Amino acid sequence: MSSFRRVVIAGLVLVTTAMSTGADIVVKQGSFSLSGMVEIETAEMMKARTAIFQKNTTMDHNWYSHLSGTLNFQAKPINILDLRGSFEFKQYMNMSAWWATSINRGAYNLGDFLYNDFFIREAQGIISAVNRESFSLSFSLGLQPYKYNTDGREFGEYLFRSGTYPFLLMGEFDRPFSRLTGLRTAISHTSKILTTNLDLFALTERELRPYWDISLAGVGSVNILKIFEIGGGVNLAHFIPMNDKYVTPHSEKNMYIKDSSMVFNPDYGIEEMTYDTGYYTFKGTKLMARASIDLFGIFGLMGYSRGDGSVLSDIFGLYGGKIFGEIGVIGVENYPKSINDESLGYESRSQREPWVAGFHIPMWKILDDCALEFERYPNHYPNNSAWVYVQGLPLPFTDNISDDYPLDRGPRWYWSLYLKKQVVKNFTIVGQFGRDHLRWEMPMPYYNSNYDFEEAMCKPDQWGWHIKTIFNF
Repeated sequence: MSSFRRVVIAGLVLVTTAMSTGADIVVKQGSFSLSGMVEIETAEMMKARTAIFQKNTTMDHNWYSHLSGTLNFQAKPINILDLRGSFEFKQYMNMSAWWATSINRGAYNLGDFLYNDFFIREAQGIISAVNRESFSLSFSLGLQPYKYNTDGREFGEYLFRSGTYPFLLMGEFDRPFSRLTGLRTAISHTSKILTTNLDLFALTERELRPYWDISLAGVGSVNILKIFEIGGGVNLAHFIPMNDKYVTPHSEKNMYIKDSSMVFNPDYGIEEMTYDTGYYTFKGTKLMARASIDLFGIFGLMGYSRGDGSVLSDIFGLYGGKIFGEIGVIGVENYPKSINDESLGYESRSQREPWVAGFHIPMWKILDDCALEFERYPNHYPNNSAWVYVQGLPLPFTDNISDDYPLDRGPRWYWSLYLKKQVVKNFTIVGQFGRDHLRWEMPMPYYNSNYDFEEAMCKPDQWGWHIKTIFNF
């Protein structure tokens, strides 16, 4: 069966399944409400890489799928307090193919492995201290999904979706946000000309080792006339460590030379070279700057607005005409090369400055959103977290697992074409074509010898596509 026919059949199955789920259901009683969604996703890695028994190999036309469900709770016991909780169930099918090389290489195969996952998506309380038309102040505590760049659909969010040392980037299809745990203070002021927002955070680390360290962060933005927006932020990652020996491991592999000098040795009557050594650390300062221009906002000065039923509004839709970009500095401080391995080191800040540029293409009523994004990943090390999880060291993974398939080193480019359409009320279809930071998902502990810590698409000819149906209730 051809690839095109398989795509059509898979799409029809997903659409039929989602539409058969029925009617609009809303549960609300007093100060309590219930909502949720069901997502059915299928995808194909047209070409990607994976590690099979510690040897890199190419995977062609590898299919996989997800079935996920989200249940959201919201309560408002008093006027200033908002309680939110969300649970997510996810079923993975054939997301990794190392155990079935002979079946999956060069073949189409959907669902020869299946496992389930259940986790808390959100659990927070929000206190609205001030809630006026022009000014608001609120405090949030708990596990909270967070996104500061509302324009990005796949890349960016560098302050929180990255590892400082080593420099890593993370991503997930149609989930371009961060999962933060801690305290957030949100301040907003609105006038006819300017809208300003400031978020201050005290966070505990739950995504990358070492866990539970406290990070301090701040994110701000200014929007002018709903046309031009600029923003920036800083993240003091692992600022307060729970255990110094995990944040800054003192091992030979983790050592570098900070400085050297000649010192006279009176015992031998000669000058000797002495070294001042240091240790790589997970600690680091991350910076972010972003900007966007809404071309439709220019028409807004003439009295038009999105959703007003005008021809211009229909052409631009909800997002069309927005140009946006973001740049990050993932670790301000440079480090010299390692004593034990000359290939390790963070000597150039430019190699830790990723950036993304994107445009929301106006699609009239054909699509609700069509976003094209390009990202430059400047790191000269692979986007691989092996040493972080296996050895607990803030070091990049530099080993070439096999000579005939060396890990690709940066800089390298990524791209994404994101499509979204609400077909009917409570039923939406989302698609994406691109090359991103997707990693193989495996139902095994990280210390297993076959776990793959490298992203799946690291070479220019590697890419894939996704399609997902969403039913909301």
